[in-house]
Amino acid sequence: MPETCLRGVDPCTSRSACRLAFELKALRILPAIWNNAPVSPAAVTPHAWFLLACVVGTVLLLLLLVAWLRLHAALGLSVAAIALGVVSGMPMKQVPVSFANGVGNMMGHIAIILGMGAIIGQLLASSGGGAALGNALVDVFGEKGVSWALLCLGILVGLPVFFEVGLVLLMPIVVETARRSKRPPILVGLPVLAGLSAMHGLVPPHPAAMLAATVYHADVGRSILWGLVVGIPAAALAGPIVGWFLMRRWERWQATGGAAAAAIPAPALGTAPSEAAIAGQPGGRGAQSALPPPAGAVRALVAILLPIALIFIGSWADAVTGPGSKLNQVLHLIGSPDEAMLIAALVALLTLGGRIQTGRQHGREMLRRLTADSFTPIAGVLVILSAAGALSGVLRDSGAAQATVGLAMSAHLPPLVLAWAMAAVVRICMGSATVAMAVASGVLAPMAGHMGVSPEMLMMATGCGSLILSHVNDSGFWLVGSLFNLDVKGTLTTWSVVETVLSFAGLGFTLLVATVVR
Repeated sequence: MPETCLRGVDPCTSRSACRLAFELKALRILPAIWNNAPVSPAAVTPHAWFLLACVVGTVLLLLLLVAWLRLHAALGLSVAAIALGVVSGMPMKQVPVSFANGVGNMMGHIAIILGMGAIIGQLLASSGGGAALGNALVDVFGEKGVSWALLCLGILVGLPVFFEVGLVLLMPIVVETARRSKRPPILVGLPVLAGLSAMHGLVPPHPAAMLAATVYHADVGRSILWGLVVGIPAAALAGPIVGWFLMRRWERWQATGGAAAAAIPAPALGTAPSEAAIAGQPGGRGAQSALPPPAGAVRALVAILLPIALIFIGSWADAVTGPGSKLNQVLHLIGSPDEAMLIAALVALLTLGGRIQTGRQHGREMLRRLTADSFTPIAGVLVILSAAGALSGVLRDSGAAQATVGLAMSAHLPPLVLAWAMAAVVRICMGSATVAMAVASGVLAPMAGHMGVSPEMLMMATGCGSLILSHVNDSGFWLVGSLFNLDVKGTLTTWSVVETVLSFAGLGFTLLVATVVR
């Protein structure tokens, strides 16, 4: 074929030329997958190496404070930020300014978003809408497709709520499904874990993903889209497919007839929580007759997808309306993440608020108290993210972040792999996916616009790295182990495997998508 041959060479007389042209084309494609764009090597100076040493020392100090001395992550991040500013040579009076600016920049973007998301999650749990959506999916997919139904359930519920909240919400469904199939709940629940974890790490407005989108200046709507494009196939591989292999292994083990193989540990959450327990209200059996009907699957689905739809509308407003027009301005307003989450929370109060499953109804006062209670679980997350923002500000203002990225670029390390590796190292050492994304994105943020890749892809790579190898230093590791009543070995061979596969699969899909997204 002439189009595959070198220009000026007769394709009929030179097959070697055709082969050479094909090989040259392949060589052009491979760097696009691996490095995504050429980068300019930074000048290597002694001061750059000193600042790199400061960054390494900061990470080691974080490990010492959080992993060994058992300080809270917010305290460790704050101390590390101040120490970095002092050691790197910043003027003393500039350190608190950079610290405060970093906190303000971070909270200005994500505080309201997290608060509104917490309200939606609380309403889903307290109204019974999450459970109704799970039952509907299981009915649609049937017995043979239950693992895929649970994956979809984990993805849908994982969009608006935290991993921990979603897992507790879905545990009764997992337990009931495992009871019917007479299989270990942990193996049945792997698709749920994979879906929840992928959404938590890759899709805004979750804390870690929103943090990375903020510091990389990524478009939130496109970040959600690419997070779904990367996260769904990665979760499918880490959940139902890995779960299938582990299930076959368990069945072969059980076929040997050993008592250990036949034993199925009972989960800590063996039954669905009572309506009173869900809503945090006292109530007895006698009050059950006054309960409203629980929210259905459609109401739950609207609550989950409405903020995503509004953010999408805002991201593509310029493509469907004239820039600067009134309609364009309105679409941008309602599509802003803060306003979209606020609108979704208000709609959820209207559609789910009247279906709260509590033994004692208190009308508007009950909804007000329920809303206030929803902020309690995110208080610690907000403080951690504030400290992470402070560290990001000091990294940027001290020049340490720019020096680190410059040295990495001079070594021709692919930017997406660099982002993934940085987050993965911090995750393995410190356990927290949020801290891993905070540290990695804080280091890379100053150079994000000069690395030859889109900020959305850089965010995906960082998020995938932050999910790798959950083990004993991760609170999620102990949460999964305690809820499914597993020992350390059992948790390592199930949950940790899922997280590691999810991380590597996500990186692979990110590299593929990055070949067409600039």
